[in-house]
Amino acid sequence: MRRIVRVLCDTFESIAIVFLVVLCLSVFIQIIMRNFFASGSIVLEELARFSLVSLVFLMIPVLTVRKQHIIVDFVLNMLAVPVRKGFDLVIQIVIGAGSIFLIIAISRIMVMNYNVRTAALRMPNYIFYLPVALGLLFNVVASLDNFITTIKGKGAVK
Repeated sequence: MRRIVRVLCDTFESIAIVFLVVLCLSVFIQIIMRNFFASGSIVLEELARFSLVSLVFLMIPVLTVRKQHIIVDFVLNMLAVPVRKGFDLVIQIVIGAGSIFLIIAISRIMVMNYNVRTAALRMPNYIFYLPVALGLLFNVVASLDNFITTIKGKGAVK
């Protein structure tokens, strides 16, 4: 399972980098168009928004796998190792449960708005929300993998 998680992690990171490049280019072109040509583009605005949302949700599981989220752990570092391990397990459960909750919420939104299209790009909602759902789904897998790793005693407990 660890190998699959690493491959997915690298794949999601590569796709997120593509979205980052698209985001930067969209914003840069918008700045040029507005400042030099007094014209904006709603297509570029929506493309930038789609790229930003996709980038964020595709990188969440990557950061979960690598345990690179912003962590305030000064209290945890003062605890005994078994207690820290317990907190690590609870944290992974909360991460997985939060992701499952968001997947359910998105699925409920999609039931009502499946065929609705975005304003400028005319992109169906299911395509717009696909990177979000994939990122959250992989985040559940990543938190499960971290949970198993912590149980085995190979977790990030210091």
